[in-house]
Amino acid sequence: MEIAQKRGGASTRYVFHEDRVDYSWKDSSGSRSFSVPYTDISRDCQTLTERNVWFRNAGWFWVVLGGILLAISMNEGSPARGGLWLVLGAGCLAAYYGYPTKYRLLPSDKGNLLVLDHGDTADRIESELMQRRAAQFRAEYDFFPEGDSPVQLRNRFNWLHREGALSEDELQQRLAGVAAMEQATGSMDAEPGHRTLN
Repeated sequence: MEIAQKRGGASTRYVFHEDRVDYSWKDSSGSRSFSVPYTDISRDCQTLTERNVWFRNAGWFWVVLGGILLAISMNEGSPARGGLWLVLGAGCLAAYYGYPTKYRLLPSDKGNLLVLDHGDTADRIESELMQRRAAQFRAEYDFFPEGDSPVQLRNRFNWLHREGALSEDELQQRLAGVAAMEQATGSMDAEPGHRTLN
């Protein structure tokens, strides 16, 4: 499965595999790509806003130039000049302030994954990443290891819940299983020949 995004000079591409995602990003300043397992992606979604500084610099330059030409023409009593530069400068400033590039930023062990926060593809990418992340966590950690104590098991399942891999109902089911196992172990220890020292 692949989802690509593009806005202005920025583009991202996500290729989803069973155990990892191939990520690539490119804009006018450079590019980056890497592969990362879903469990190495953080749920701590952040935001990033970028603006094209060329529009800001050119806009202010043309506004100042147009203002100077207009002031000179008015001082000399000649026909007004500089209006074109004022309009061009105002247009560039409007583009700078009104047309930013917004990202959702998902940290990972390999680097930040940038999702262009424009249109419904941003929700699709984030949802797909989080669903696959939760599934990978469950596949790797959602079981009862032999030899783990009830405390270790509770810590394991509470951690999976915090990571979004288990719902509240699923967590309660796992904890109930730990409690049942603890009771069964306790009843066995209470039988003759299975006493423990306090």
